[in-house]
Amino acid sequence: MRRLAATLALAALAALSSAVQPPAPAPIPEPPPVPAAIPVPDGPVVKKTEPAPGLIAEDLKLGDGDEVAPGAAVVVHYHGTLKNGGKVFDSSFDRGEPISLPLTRVIEGWRKGVPGMKVGGVRRLTIPSALGYGEGGAGGDIPPNADLVFTIQVVDALGVEDLKVGEGEAAAGQCVAVATYTISDKDGKVVEKAESGKPYIWLPGEFQAIDFGLEGMKVGGKRRLTVPAAFNVASPQLASTRPQHVPLTIEIELIAVRNLGR
Repeated sequence: MRRLAATLALAALAALSSAVQPPAPAPIPEPPPVPAAIPVPDGPVVKKTEPAPGLIAEDLKLGDGDEVAPGAAVVVHYHGTLKNGGKVFDSSFDRGEPISLPLTRVIEGWRKGVPGMKVGGVRRLTIPSALGYGEGGAGGDIPPNADLVFTIQVVDALGVEDLKVGEGEAAAGQCVAVATYTISDKDGKVVEKAESGKPYIWLPGEFQAIDFGLEGMKVGGKRRLTVPAAFNVASPQLASTRPQHVPLTIEIELIAVRNLGR
């Protein structure tokens, strides 16, 4: 009898011990694969222009998508070399991933040389030092007074259509914006909105499409933004329920703006 009681007690203790064991740790997800390098486009020049004195634009491929307007925001691949010697100083083709940027925040050679390209197009820009990094150069890779050569491929662009031009202050750079808006997916389904009775305050860095899409918009205006998936990126620090990394359409009305750094 004592032996049976001891056996039952040990079995109960074992059961209790297993019941309070912490769960096995979840398996660590594998990191995403590293993007493979992409060959830099090359070929015969199909069109050659000079958008600014000394700035040579050679189109290797004419795109068939939307045309890039001055000051637009674009998704691009690029390959940058020094004109003298051909040393590569930066290349998204080598990294295998394009970048998203507004043309208002790049060197003057890009600001004057990229507009007019169409989505899908490839252009080689030969940029004189005065329209590049000038006498100061850039870090250890671009020496002072260096002429540059960029091969640029426009992957996509943020579409901007003014439905109504406002008459108030224009949004510029980083800003805090008060606005009403409607966000729809590619099928036209509304996924998020802020109506006139309860406008929303957009903060810098909260939503890339808004950061870039408000540039130049005046208070009182209405604008339609056609947002590529690459620009549909919300700040990881701010919770968002809207679908990420998919195309969207935003119709926005700017009620007030405060430009920062002024």
